[in-house]
Amino acid sequence: MTGPTVFDPRPHIPAGTRLNELYEIESLIAVGGMGEIYRGHAIETGDVVAIKTIRPDLAGSGPALALFRKEASALHNLHHEAIIRYYVFSIDRVLNLPYLAMEFVEGIALAELFRRGPLPYEALDILRRRLASGLEVAHRAGIVHRDVTPDNVILPAGDPGRAKIIDFGIARSSLGGQTVIGDGFAGKYSHVSPEQLGLQGGAVTARSDIYSLGLVLAEASLGRGIDMGTSPADVIVRRASVPDLSGVDPRLRPLLEAMLDPDPARRPASMAEVAAWSPPPADPPRVAAPPPKAVERLPLRRRPLAFAAGLVACVLAAGGLAFLGFGSDPGGPVFAPDVILDERPVPRPDPPPDPPRKQAETPLETRPAEPSVPPPTPPAPEPPKPPTAPPRADKPDSPPDTLRPAPPNPETKPAPKPAPSMEQVAAYIRGYRGGSCFYLNPLTVSAREAVIEAYGAARAPFAAFDTAFTADLGFEPRIQLRQIDAPQCPAVDVLAHPAVLTRAHAPKLTLERDVMRSGEELRGAIELGEDADVTLLLLDGEGGAHNLAAHLTRKGRKASFAVRLETPAAAAVRGQLLVAVSSPAALPFLAERRGLRTEAVFRQLADEATRPGSPVGLAVRYVKVGG
Repeated sequence: MTGPTVFDPRPHIPAGTRLNELYEIESLIAVGGMGEIYRGHAIETGDVVAIKTIRPDLAGSGPALALFRKEASALHNLHHEAIIRYYVFSIDRVLNLPYLAMEFVEGIALAELFRRGPLPYEALDILRRRLASGLEVAHRAGIVHRDVTPDNVILPAGDPGRAKIIDFGIARSSLGGQTVIGDGFAGKYSHVSPEQLGLQGGAVTARSDIYSLGLVLAEASLGRGIDMGTSPADVIVRRASVPDLSGVDPRLRPLLEAMLDPDPARRPASMAEVAAWSPPPADPPRVAAPPPKAVERLPLRRRPLAFAAGLVACVLAAGGLAFLGFGSDPGGPVFAPDVILDERPVPRPDPPPDPPRKQAETPLETRPAEPSVPPPTPPAPEPPKPPTAPPRADKPDSPPDTLRPAPPNPETKPAPKPAPSMEQVAAYIRGYRGGSCFYLNPLTVSAREAVIEAYGAARAPFAAFDTAFTADLGFEPRIQLRQIDAPQCPAVDVLAHPAVLTRAHAPKLTLERDVMRSGEELRGAIELGEDADVTLLLLDGEGGAHNLAAHLTRKGRKASFAVRLETPAAAAVRGQLLVAVSSPAALPFLAERRGLRTEAVFRQLADEATRPGSPVGLAVRYVKVGG
């Protein structure tokens, strides 16, 4: 566990570490809310593996270890190309480290792929069939994933045809989709089904994964996330109906509308049905009616003059129709007189040469017109062209409007934000100010991952931070909220002071476990960056500060402690803060062992710790005791 003020990019397990003499750690791959994932290899064969470990402070936690075992059990029983393969689950007794060795997959998360733009329909179709087939195998084994998200789908070489589903066995609560890790929440409810929120009867079944997969496919088709709400109330409202799918590929939309039906009973019955679905056949193309067959020109038959005049009048009155009839509908009746007008040009024989004659004495302008056939029917008038804007008086030499660049299209999708660097993410967390009794402790930070411990008396400021972080940095943080009592706030305010946040010599405080029953021992260790005095304080919810110096065992730059904590039999489970304070010499106001009050102690500690260049460092951990 890192200290409260410094991001330590070094992996928790150094390279070269051997686990049960079976596997050797090579490098850190990723960090999650419960532990880390490393690249390693089998010592005997050299085969590359991924090794997932549980955080040391959670290794002794019954619920956390049960979740880890659950994932191992789930993977052990699943065999499908779309599901990551399991090798072995074990505990290294020397390191007291549970770990899971599994298939090593190199690739990118689906979320990263579709942030580059929408997936084409062909890729979506392949992805749908592969993921649904893999989840069908899990469902037949009685396993519901419950966390189908774009981040939990890995694409080797970016190929949807090789997609792998990861992270089985991570439990989700029914309140806002929070991951149950200690007392906090990590993870999101953006892809959970209505029943995972307690709606529609609250029964989480295989159809819950169908709903989540529907959201994943819709987002892949859109090339962006779908806003499914950011607050518990908004999340519930948005799951009362099918989300807006207007931008989704129309061939896929009927299936997604069924998968995202709020009522599980109206969704597809199984993932097998999702995998086997085919889009409805497209309407056959409409065949245009063939044009009327041209008829060769026939010799004109003489008609009475009255009939010919009437015929010409009809033609002119009809506005010059291309053929004579009762309308333009090719299926309607056609009037076919003896004279058929064919608009195709007909070649005429060359006329005989004119006999030689004298130059006409009459000027050309007064020469009588030669007899000709009646003029053809005038063509339909062309639609008026829009008037050309006159040149502007202020710039007579400006180029015409047609040569100016076209204005930007307001519907053009803006370019995606570049991914922030690890340093930018860390700086954002350190620089965020949420008001009084608000402290963020970044446990793990990378360009696309942020695991944060949050300390405060109210939840609303951290929800606001979550929203701002996602909007500004483009991905969602994993927040573990440690909700404290108001009398403990003075300690949080000192920890959150900018001068303390950037302190490089803060101690590192780790616990064997952070949830215990009354009467059990609290065990842990403090690591100091330099030779210094150290004080360990336990802050209760009533404003008392207890000096645990008598329980510390010092050895060089490390100190360990073991103290038995007891609460009254009738007392509820309460959160306690454990604060380590390092300084070059003992601080006089911390010398008292009894009767210390949090407010008074941290008022004086604030004066010491917030001075420019102060050598005082602080670290904090949250402990729950009772029951």
